[in-house]
Amino acid sequence: DYYASRGLGDVYKRQVVYVVVKWKKSLRFTESRYEYLCVSVLPKDIRVQCRYAFCLWGKDKQEEIMEKYIIAVDMDGTLLNSENKISERNRNVLQRLIDDGHYVVPATGRTRELIPREFSVLRGVKWGIVENGCVVWDYDKNEMIWRKTMPKGMVSKILKDVENSGAKGWIAEAYANGIAYSDADARDYVASVVDKDLLEKTFVDYFLSRHVYVKDFYHQEDILDQAEKINIYFDDMETSRALREKWKDLDDVAVTTSISGNAEFNAAGVDKGVGLAMLRTKLGIDRMHVIAFGDNENDLEMLEGAGISVAMGNSKQYVKDAANEVTGDNDHDGVAEFLERFFGL
Repeated sequence: DYYASRGLGDVYKRQVVYVVVKWKKSLRFTESRYEYLCVSVLPKDIRVQCRYAFCLWGKDKQEEIMEKYIIAVDMDGTLLNSENKISERNRNVLQRLIDDGHYVVPATGRTRELIPREFSVLRGVKWGIVENGCVVWDYDKNEMIWRKTMPKGMVSKILKDVENSGAKGWIAEAYANGIAYSDADARDYVASVVDKDLLEKTFVDYFLSRHVYVKDFYHQEDILDQAEKINIYFDDMETSRALREKWKDLDDVAVTTSISGNAEFNAAGVDKGVGLAMLRTKLGIDRMHVIAFGDNENDLEMLEGAGISVAMGNSKQYVKDAANEVTGDNDHDGVAEFLERFFGL
């Protein structure tokens, strides 16, 4: 037996996945695709032994197969580089895959309105997983197909807790019905320090764009009780860590982080993995046909729910450990690098 001769036992031999790829009007079994699809069913040592296995089909038996994939891509630290931009290479690769019939899906902690404008130049994006999975968006119908708000009164409770803690140097925002709200005084403060290097430029650019600023925002319960998600940004990373630790075991709220010094809250049981599972069920796509890219804590459930999980080279180590594969960093087109290899582009 061919595979047994490569050292595969009977158990693993039965688990080998055959994939036929349509490429340049011919069928071929690409080494890269075979290797990556085997990661969830074969141990790494066995995978190495069978990476060069090719399935050749006679022309009289060839059948054109176009497998659709969901390609779920985190934004900050993943598709976006350190300047909050999407590189031309990343953009071109994603557009090509959309044109080939795959589903490129932004999977982000941001609200839909805060996804960078340059992402919108991609033609044919149909779905979005936003606000850490609190909302799944249908771009064709311009409507939510899934939305989960935080429990009534919970946002006010969290903000009051932060106020009472005596923490200094913090700013909060809430996403409600897809709109990003924050305090008018916070906007004025951020705008006043633009040229003083007190805040990271990427945060300043983000916070000063496409928000609705409200006076006395932290006590506007009519907005806060409609929130799907809140983000709190701290100057001090230890303060952020302590707050997340305090709230992480509550039954009705989930807390995570995506960038240094922030804490992100949404309803318990909601994360990017939940949003991804709902979308792939709706589209009828199995787990092995999901590729997910991420770099931080709020991506872990999404990576776990994907058949092919890819951590960025700039990821924290625990994210790399949770993924099947590690690609280049976000400043060197890591998303495109992996997809070019995987799809043979």
